[in-house]
Amino acid sequence: MMKLPPLEYTFDNVVLGWREEAVSFAREHGYHLIVNSDQRPFHHFVGYQDIKSKWYEGIYDLGMRSLLPVPFDVQTIGIDEGRLKVVTQGNSKIMIRFNKLHVFDLDNCSNLGAEEVVKDYLVHDMFDITAGSRLGRDIVLTLKDSFVKTIQFVTSNRIDRNTSGDFKDIITQSIISHQDVKSFDYSDTVVRIFIERKLKEYEIKQPSGRSLKIRHSFRHTVKNRFHFKPYEELDKRIILHE
Repeated sequence: MMKLPPLEYTFDNVVLGWREEAVSFAREHGYHLIVNSDQRPFHHFVGYQDIKSKWYEGIYDLGMRSLLPVPFDVQTIGIDEGRLKVVTQGNSKIMIRFNKLHVFDLDNCSNLGAEEVVKDYLVHDMFDITAGSRLGRDIVLTLKDSFVKTIQFVTSNRIDRNTSGDFKDIITQSIISHQDVKSFDYSDTVVRIFIERKLKEYEIKQPSGRSLKIRHSFRHTVKNRFHFKPYEELDKRIILHE
């Protein structure tokens, strides 16, 4: 099987990262962006609605301006003979000469001279309301003294033709420390029990007066607060953005 030579580019400025901050920075300055993770910011949308997200809008705009030189399926990124070497999951290789490398995220990176130290995570839990979902109103509970920060009733995307938005599901937003994110005490099971208690406390019920029934659907976890920790002298062309 013939081995293809790597693609080679030369860019003045390259942005490395996947979060909205990286996308917005690249978009604002007209720099090329390498999306180095398959993680995405959390966004809830309903099938009949247009996707309204700064991240998706930014990615679309960068693509239309030919500022996304690398496919999203990045496997590894590192410095090789002074150039940025990107290897995709399909084993394609891209070599990029650059003057400045703006680093927002270090996912799938090696030998850039720094590592990420994560303090806590932003966690969204999605719960299906399996009985009593036709509430017909938006409800947001803002909580204190809990790792669960908000409980929000949102338009369900599980029910066909829910154009009125009367049928609801629940999304919670939590902040969980790095050391606790895998602990059962902060699991989706504990969050579900917490929601059920709050529903009783705020007397949020079905029209018949019965309690709502909920079931966990999925959890979305991304880093929240973090900083970069250099472990060797950085290449002078690398700029860390925290």
